[in-house]
Amino acid sequence: MSETADVLVSVTMVRPEERLLLGALRATGLTAQSALPRHTAAILNNAAPRPRMVLLRNVSHRELASMAARFEHADIETLNTPHAVRLCLAKDLQAIAFANHDVPHPTTHVAFTVEQVRGYVDELGGDAVVKPISGSWGRGIVRITDEAQFDAWAGGREALDPAGKEFPVVVQQYVPKPGFNERVHVVGDRPIVAYRQVGAGLRTNTHQGGAVEPIPISDRARELCARVVACFGPGFYGVDLAESRETGEMYVLEVNTNPDFAQSSKIHGVDIAGHVAAYVRDAVFARAGVAA
Repeated sequence: MSETADVLVSVTMVRPEERLLLGALRATGLTAQSALPRHTAAILNNAAPRPRMVLLRNVSHRELASMAARFEHADIETLNTPHAVRLCLAKDLQAIAFANHDVPHPTTHVAFTVEQVRGYVDELGGDAVVKPISGSWGRGIVRITDEAQFDAWAGGREALDPAGKEFPVVVQQYVPKPGFNERVHVVGDRPIVAYRQVGAGLRTNTHQGGAVEPIPISDRARELCARVVACFGPGFYGVDLAESRETGEMYVLEVNTNPDFAQSSKIHGVDIAGHVAAYVRDAVFARAGVAA
């Protein structure tokens, strides 16, 4: 690894998002480079200069969690913070944090057994969504509305996970969405762009075929994002919101610590990487006592 930069972008691989971030960081006057885990050994072993900040962009959740913990104990500042990363990587922790910080969220239960899942589905009126606590892009999410669907889910889980090692899961109130989620990107403590992820069925994520429709940032979305920031701290997030078509109530579905943006930016036109780079520049200069 070459001489340590002002900002390290910690990666599993360099994707279009990370290329945009590296270019935007360099355009602010900071030196920036990507770093696979093996590239950080000298820094973590105090054998190389420390970066002024690390931008955590590891795609692997296990790798992301471990790198966040290493930088935390090395006392190296990261974006997002290790606290925020822990919350974002675990849907059960997110649900607990939302409940304790008055963040509107579908009623969610943490279940450790198949029997508990059955009980919580019944408690939610026989119509609920079961989600793995870790995962992204809508993978592993199942809606259960009757006994046959529950039996199919339970049978599949028993076949793939006979020892129950993939528990806990979360059992969540089903929100009848109007055919879309709303994604809001937050940088620091400020929402910078909003768009709809439009698609048929349960999953509207763009990785599951959802389309992007730019929309104005509503007052309600700003309020919900402010509550998220109060809970997670300032950072770079993709906040997923959903409105019930039956009640009109809007919920925070989840908060993503490593949001994709390269493809959606081509449609909504907001320079997300530029916003992140400006935030990082200001944070680095502020800690150095230098005016940006």
